[in-house]
Amino acid sequence: MVFMTRTIVFLFVLLLSIKAFAFEIVIKLTGHEEFPGLISVDAGAGKKFDRLCLLGQEAYGSIDLNFIMALAKQGVPQGNYKISSAFPEEQWPTSSFSANGALRLLPQTKFAQKFLRKLGKKGLALHAKDFYPLAGKMTTNPKMVQFFSDQLFERLAKRWGTLRISNWDMGRFHDFYRRNTKSDKQWEVQVQGSILEQVKNICAPLKVQRKPDGPLE
Repeated sequence: MVFMTRTIVFLFVLLLSIKAFAFEIVIKLTGHEEFPGLISVDAGAGKKFDRLCLLGQEAYGSIDLNFIMALAKQGVPQGNYKISSAFPEEQWPTSSFSANGALRLLPQTKFAQKFLRKLGKKGLALHAKDFYPLAGKMTTNPKMVQFFSDQLFERLAKRWGTLRISNWDMGRFHDFYRRNTKSDKQWEVQVQGSILEQVKNICAPLKVQRKPDGPLE
């Protein structure tokens, strides 16, 4: 009896430890067109990546203003998500998440599924300003890179609710993700609602520069 009790206690503590070190991505969305939200990533053992700000209507480059405005009017697709590969019909140049690609998230809860389905979306996707390196694989003509980059964004936005971060942040996020990922399935992804002030206090002003006095993204 004592042995069984100790075993149960051990398993309970083990489960708590596993939960404590769960690999988690949390996306807090405000539904605001200028400050859409904030991303934090926790790989356990003190490995964290936070203060990753989503860009809004004033951002340069590829951005789906229609989706951002839909969130502003209709709310936030809260719930649990899992990481997904690109669908075959997207004809995406890479099979996995790359620094210049997109991290796709499929909703697992009915509320989020229904919410996004009404908007004609399969899920959410995190992406950066452009897809130049990927587009470069699709053409040998440098003058066509911009065209193919725009085409990739159109393919993405057609099926996914796109959430934009800067190229610089995407590079840092991708490095962190790859260093701490053995399988995409290890990550738990949550989308939560957030009040505007909490995000604005961290992200304002949203003037993203790769270097001081450099061009805005």
